[in-house]
Amino acid sequence: MSAPGRPQVLYLTTVDRLTGAAGLSRETRIVVGVLARDFDLSLAIAGPIDDQELQKLRDHFASVRAAGGFPASSADQPAVAGLRGLAKARLGTDIVNARLQAAIQRRAEAFDAVVIDDLLATPYLPARQNMPVYYLAHRCESKARSSTWWRWLRQREQRALSQCEKGALQSVSAVFAKPEVAGELLAQGLSFRQLNPSFGQFRPEIVLGEPTTWGETHQRVGYAGYLGDDRNLASLEWLLREVWTPGQRTLADTELHLVGMAPPSPLRELAAANNNVYLHSGSRQQVRDLGCRAVIEPLMFEQHVDTKLVNAMSQGLPVITTREGVRRAHAELGEGVLAAAGPEQMSMTVHQLMNDESLWQLHASAATRTAALQLADFEVAHDLRRALLRVSEERVSR
Repeated sequence: MSAPGRPQVLYLTTVDRLTGAAGLSRETRIVVGVLARDFDLSLAIAGPIDDQELQKLRDHFASVRAAGGFPASSADQPAVAGLRGLAKARLGTDIVNARLQAAIQRRAEAFDAVVIDDLLATPYLPARQNMPVYYLAHRCESKARSSTWWRWLRQREQRALSQCEKGALQSVSAVFAKPEVAGELLAQGLSFRQLNPSFGQFRPEIVLGEPTTWGETHQRVGYAGYLGDDRNLASLEWLLREVWTPGQRTLADTELHLVGMAPPSPLRELAAANNNVYLHSGSRQQVRDLGCRAVIEPLMFEQHVDTKLVNAMSQGLPVITTREGVRRAHAELGEGVLAAAGPEQMSMTVHQLMNDESLWQLHASAATRTAALQLADFEVAHDLRRALLRVSEERVSR
């Protein structure tokens, strides 16, 4: 076990070569970005990756160690039969790197939990681990017949792969997956008990909303968040003090609606100082019910920036934030987020979105597309995060 402090998590993954991209897949980057806020991650990457790519990952994700790309040695062994065809197609080799295995095993006692997010990373699981092991299934390998590598596999190899995947998933503490992937795993014979119980119970307040038209909105900007969080409050106070109050000449015809439970006195006083700022108790859905034309997320001080922005984009409205917020994001945000360099530019961005229908439509459509692509991945990532936090709490209580 690690010393008291941030929990230590071993994260086993592979190089993404399916799309021809170097480094990690989009789904893996989402999960690593979410977990890196609360845990010290040791990222072990199977497959061809060079020192430059490893350093980029260390620079991009806070509190992440990254290892991989070790040269071959005489101790290397071929993967088990069920993984060989898949490994050759996906990684270019079916050899399991002994140096990476040894590097992982040397630190095995320091970890509080292990996450595996690719079947080809399972050979690197530490031996005799005394910790929970979670499998994050981005896909069901046995059902991925449309993938470019599938045609490489003969029928016998397909059966062996299916058995290998089933055995790997049955051996872990729990499996996390999006609903469509979970359904495929269940069809392959995975026990329902192995699946994280909430895999099909995503929070209703962040389900992707129905498309909104310009005519259904008003000159209103909405914010929704937990007002009992000091970081959220600090960002809102910055928004009111630095953007909204000084920018009244530009924003005089625009209403700001802040949605959240039990706003504290300082926030109520700041809101009352502006004739066009309104406080509401309610859920995120109220932003749409009020007919807001855009969502605003200052994100000057919060954690989990990516999640907040993707949740905001799930409203199907343009999202306005700060460059400071985007700088700390890891997800691919596209044109669904407009980042302002400072208070004056933020007030001008709000004004433009309130009055330019074509600009509004461009960014509303981009927000909807981006959220649809990433929302479920973020939900699964946070489900896994909550499970790891429970492990940490149990470790502290012992």
